[in-house]
Amino acid sequence: MYWEAGISAFLERVFDRIGAEESQGEIMEEWKVGRRKPTCSKCEREFGSEEVHFSGIFEVEARFERADFCISCWESGQVHPFSHWKTVTPRKVERRLEDIEAMSEFFQALCREENPTPLRQKVTYLTALLLMRKRKLKLSGREKGHMVLERTRDGVQIRIAEPWIEDSELEGLRLDMDRLFASQEDPEPASA
Repeated sequence: MYWEAGISAFLERVFDRIGAEESQGEIMEEWKVGRRKPTCSKCEREFGSEEVHFSGIFEVEARFERADFCISCWESGQVHPFSHWKTVTPRKVERRLEDIEAMSEFFQALCREENPTPLRQKVTYLTALLLMRKRKLKLSGREKGHMVLERTRDGVQIRIAEPWIEDSELEGLRLDMDRLFASQEDPEPASA
């Protein structure tokens, strides 16, 4: 294959370099090659999800560096790596956006209930975890099956139940909460 020659040459140069450094009394301790870049190193165009491109190792000032190139820049003939390979950009996963304000309002409404059902306790607990992750709430303490939370904006303390949630329930609750709090960039127009 086309890359075998590049790997062989790369290994020969590494071993030659190790031998030269050992003969000078220096032992090479580690080689670090950078991670994949999100853009082409030449034209700076961002790689698309699952886009085929080339990665190469270049010797720069007595060390090796990685560079990534889109196919058109690679085929321009102006790229001369020490070693190279063809690769694919990982699939980009769309980050979902939650409506944090709606989640906070929902949580406040749940907390106002004096005798919540077990289902509402579970939803309150999961909503609190999401708000803690978004740094809208922080854990202040625990007492007898309850969490004491503090709102970060004003320091108000809230006490909620810390219910047991079966694994079989968790996926259904998660899907329900995703539907409740998923932000829609292009909401459906209201029908007249």
